[in-house]
Amino acid sequence: MMYRLTFMVIMLMGWGGLAMPAAARTAAPIIQTAAAYTYGQDPSVTVSGLPPRTVARVHMLRTLQIWQPDGRGGYAPVPTIMHGWGEYRADRRGRITLPTARPTAGSTLHHGPTSLLWSAYRSTDPAVAALTTARADLPATGGEVIHIRVEQAGVITASSRFTLQQAIPGATVIEIREPGFAGVFVAPPGARNLPTLIHLHGSEGGNISKARADAMSYAGRGFATLAVAYFAWEYEAEGLSIPNAHINIPVETLDRARAWLANRPESDPARIGLIGNSKGGELAVLGAATYPWVRAAVGCVPSDVVWEGYGRTAQPGEAISSWTLGGQPLPYIPTYNDRANGSPGDVWPNNGARYGQARAEFAAAADIARIPVDRIQGQLLLIGGDRDETWASGSMSRTIVARMRAAGRGRQVRAMISPTAGHYLCGDGLFPHRAYQVQSADPAAPVIDDEGAAAVSAFAAKIAFLRRWL
Repeated sequence: MMYRLTFMVIMLMGWGGLAMPAAARTAAPIIQTAAAYTYGQDPSVTVSGLPPRTVARVHMLRTLQIWQPDGRGGYAPVPTIMHGWGEYRADRRGRITLPTARPTAGSTLHHGPTSLLWSAYRSTDPAVAALTTARADLPATGGEVIHIRVEQAGVITASSRFTLQQAIPGATVIEIREPGFAGVFVAPPGARNLPTLIHLHGSEGGNISKARADAMSYAGRGFATLAVAYFAWEYEAEGLSIPNAHINIPVETLDRARAWLANRPESDPARIGLIGNSKGGELAVLGAATYPWVRAAVGCVPSDVVWEGYGRTAQPGEAISSWTLGGQPLPYIPTYNDRANGSPGDVWPNNGARYGQARAEFAAAADIARIPVDRIQGQLLLIGGDRDETWASGSMSRTIVARMRAAGRGRQVRAMISPTAGHYLCGDGLFPHRAYQVQSADPAAPVIDDEGAAAVSAFAAKIAFLRRWL
């Protein structure tokens, strides 16, 4: 594991230093956890009342709506049980404290408060298909309800559950649905003049629902956060008046967000940072290079160059960059899928190969499409994976670091690059990485388990970085 994360553990009351009576050793174990956790709170689960030094399995189960092919050329949400589990040895007091206990077997060998959430398999996966006892009679609840079950010698001996709340009680929440400008602003209860984030989604597109969840996640960590939806695919736009393709998006959207934040008492306009994922990471780096008011920026699986936009083909003579500045499309690297004479998409083993070939073929365009990172005034954190099959976020992050060092700005940049992770490094540890991924036997493919652990470490590093520099 490339990164190591230290968690704050709240110890629950146990047996203290007293020896347990014989009756307690044979009683059913007790699961101790809160009824609900909000954004910013790590789940804390302790199992007590086990025979000292014995082995037990702890299962965490939830039902998510996973988008799958509907057989008619489209996709439909399918209720899918996600199953994370670990085998643990109780301590001398008969306790298993999940945030710190290290599993000897299970869906992951990494540990931490959310390890059984991000490591969960789909229940049909061969890795957990035989663990039917743990899934028996599982209530039909939504994905925010996490069911905990303790198994001893093949028998479920304790059950409990907790809820991952989708809101922060008392938080300020404002939806923005202006022409060309949309998103959600969230600030913690009673907030005034807080360090402030502008959050930028990726190529999946944005909408109000996603923006609310993203803003809540960072507001739960103490930031006033405006999650901007800068484009949205038509099928999920939720009535927003924003572009329905990622073509010629104004970089000035960031300045518009800053102007909006200047009127909010919860936000300190002198302490604004950018945080972007994937294409949003490209925009975060570009925004930091464009605006001196950006004090800190996080590019999660970012790009060091501007790429061609996507969502429709170009009209004759039209430049379809991803971004514009001052009304002019920024120089970009053309990509194959939007070229009339390009190779069919199915010749590429993955999207990263398609982007890599385009970059190699259009070397002159790549040179002028570079984001001018030597102009960045604030601090920059980059997160990448060397087995990224969407685009080469690991090498592109290294290129940004090299360029800033060459410009004498090496002290302003740091990078976390996992040698075995892929593109999915921007989560907070609550969503299972295997919901949409299956481990490939290709030795060059991302290692899903490493990726999940690296994402959790990266999220902690983001929060620490933003707290330090904002």
